[in-house]
Formats: sequence, structure tokens, C-alpha cells
Amino acid sequence: MGEGLYTSDELDSVPEIALRFSRGCGNPTGFAQLQPGEVVVDLGCGGGIDIVLAVGHVGSGGRVIGVDLTPEMIEGAAQTVREAGVSDQVDLVVGDMEKLDLPDASADVVISNCVINLCADKDAVYREAYRILRPGGRIAISDIVLTASIPPQIRDRFRATWAGCLGGAIEEGDYFHTVEEAGFTELEVLTRHTLDPDGLRAMAGCPGDEFTPALAEEDVAAADGKVASIKYTAFKA
Repeated sequence: MGEGLYTSDELDSVPEIALRFSRGCGNPTGFAQLQPGEVVVDLGCGGGIDIVLAVGHVGSGGRVIGVDLTPEMIEGAAQTVREAGVSDQVDLVVGDMEKLDLPDASADVVISNCVINLCADKDAVYREAYRILRPGGRIAISDIVLTASIPPQIRDRFRATWAGCLGGAIEEGDYFHTVEEAGFTELEVLTRHTLDPDGLRAMAGCPGDEFTPALAEEDVAAADGKVASIKYTAFKA
């Protein structure tokens, strides 16, 4: 994973284990405009690919905090940052994005790569992101949304395998309403890419075939043209 989302230089700069764990739909460090000395929180950090890239942007005076719900992913991220030689600048936390164990106003930037769509309570995630950001802080998010309604029976089948990146996806308007209700302003969608059938199969298959069975072809056809990956930024006033 990672091809087409990251530059060849970026892929060459991270350990192989991070690439094996990568299941993202974007590259938030590529548009977060990270600055030297900033504190970055990566929600749903997975194997740590975006952590390593973020460290490269914030430099020796910055810090990156990776949060993931599963100890297995945090273990993978720990190996990644060790192999990349950036452990001294990284904190890794097993935690719930809906209730972060991080101080108020402690971060400059929150990034996330195709993970918030998996959360049942997206309102809580964005309230927490807002809480931990300093005034003037920002979010840079890649995620999956619906761009049109999908028949209820198909939505139910997607939700039956929630770990797949279609199970928790909601309609784009509802998604951005959640972001704005949390208090964020200046929301700007940088890209919106509609998934083709191959993209739908790939997203629905996260985090792997052993967890999520393949989509039925009639479900692929019904969702074709109605699911998109988005990249956007927004700010805390």
C-alpha cells in the first residue's frame, strides 16, 4: 500500500514495516503544511508511515504523537519509529480517538489518514480534535465519504464488516456538518476523488482479507460513483 499516495522519496524514507501496515486513502503530511517545531497528533496512526513523514517536517524541535486503538498497531508503529531513528521525537498511545487522553490545547496540528470514517461517534472524534488543538491550530484529514445515498440493504452489508473502510462512511454533507459543529472554521476541500470499482474493493477490503470478506459484485455496482476519498483542512479559531 502507499503507491500513488506518497512520492517515491517519501516511500524510500520509511521502513518497510510501515508500508506493510499502511491502509490509508491519502497523505495528510503532504498538505498539512507542517512547520518546524510543531506538535502533531496522528489519529489512527496505524503502522506509523505518517508519523515518520511528520517528524521529517517538524524537525528536531517538533514532536509527533501517534494514537491508535489497537496495541498491535502501536507495536508496529514503535518498530517503525525505531527503525527510522526518530523514537526520541515520538510518543505512541493506545487510545480511543473518541476520548483522547491528551491535554487541552497541546497540539498545533491533528492529522488522520482514512480512519475517522471507521469511528461510530464522529462527533466525539472532532470534539476531541478541537479540544486538544491550540487556538489557531488546524486539522489535515484524508477520509472516505459517501457522495450519494446508497440503498439501505447495501449500507447494512457494508456495516456488517465495519472494519472495511466503507462500513462507517457517511454522506459528505453530514460529515462536514460534524466538523463544523465541533467548532472548526475555514474548511477547505483540497481534493475529492471518486472511487472506481477497484478502489471500492480495495477500501472495503481494509484492513485485510482475513477481517473483511470481498464485496459482492452487485454491491460494488450499486456503490460505484457514490463513494469518494477526500482531503481537507480546517482551523480552530
